[in-house]
Amino acid sequence: MTLLLMMVLAVLALRLRSRQRGRAEELARRSAIERSLPDVVDLLRLGVHAGLTPHQLLPTVLPVLPTVVAPAFEEVLRRIELGVRLGDALDALDALGESAHPLVAAIRSTAFDGTALLPALDRVATDTRLLRRRRAELDARRLPVQLLFPLVLFVLPAFVLLAVVPLVVASIGAISI
Repeated sequence: MTLLLMMVLAVLALRLRSRQRGRAEELARRSAIERSLPDVVDLLRLGVHAGLTPHQLLPTVLPVLPTVVAPAFEEVLRRIELGVRLGDALDALDALGESAHPLVAAIRSTAFDGTALLPALDRVATDTRLLRRRRAELDARRLPVQLLFPLVLFVLPAFVLLAVVPLVVASIGAISI
């Protein structure tokens, strides 16, 4: 009976570990996407400044896109090659998550409504840069808290052993009773 219970607990532990690993990988992927979105928007803005239309823009910037977002844009191009309209093909960018929605909305409004892409991309670029800056500031605020444990556990005892203990030993030896 105990062997069966141990096996069940081992299986549950393995499932829990794999689920946590999957969550950590997904969180890392989302974070990488959010960090690379301002670069993607800047690449798209460069293409628009060069006079490219949205249909010319995607194949042109695809080779230089960050690797974390390139598969989603490749899927958009694949759908366009199959005959899907650009605005509908942009549904493939939903794989990039919530942070890409403003970018998708800007390109989609250009494809469906014919609005100017450059002002929309400028707004999206500003917003994504601000979001990246806020996240960097948040990470910078967390750093002292994360460094506190190694400081207290390793650096402080080493300082005491190397600086304070020799002084105390020398002081005790100098005291004559």
